Amino acid sequence: MGMKGAFFVVGLALLAPVAFAQQQSTKPPMSTSQLQQLQNAQREGAHNAKSMEFANRQADRDALANLAKLRAGLAQSWQQMGLSPEAARRVADSYDPEFAARMHHTSLRGKTDAQVADMLRNAVASNRFLVADQLLIDYQRQKLSLRELAAGDKNESVSGR
Repeated sequence: MGMKGAFFVVGLALLAPVAFAQQQSTKPPMSTSQLQQLQNAQREGAHNAKSMEFANRQADRDALANLAKLRAGLAQSWQQMGLSPEAARRVADSYDPEFAARMHHTSLRGKTDAQVADMLRNAVASNRFLVADQLLIDYQRQKLSLRELAAGDKNESVSGR
């Protein structure tokens, strides 16, 4: 093959994809109703995206407000357990619900109040504030559910069931 033949083969190799793409891109024009459907779908998609963005921003704001309330409640609980306001705030501010959800939760089942108090003291003393916060939350949840259970049993015995 001569020089001209080589150029012809290279040129053909370079132009073939372009010719194929042009052949593939020729589609029949859309009808008016198809165009309107497409435009409506695009508008709806844009509206949905905007709504989702707004909802996500609102959820972020709500989550921050809820986290602030949760930490304030934790700080108050720590103060009631004898920590100074500054120490209680420092321990409570360490709480991160996303990280806490992924960490190991120590079982409190069968533990006495004194044992739980020791676990809380040890966690705070060793600066494992997130663990201490989660232990306190789990302990308070357990106490609340036990009270609700006891109240439910009392209501059932009063009503004669």
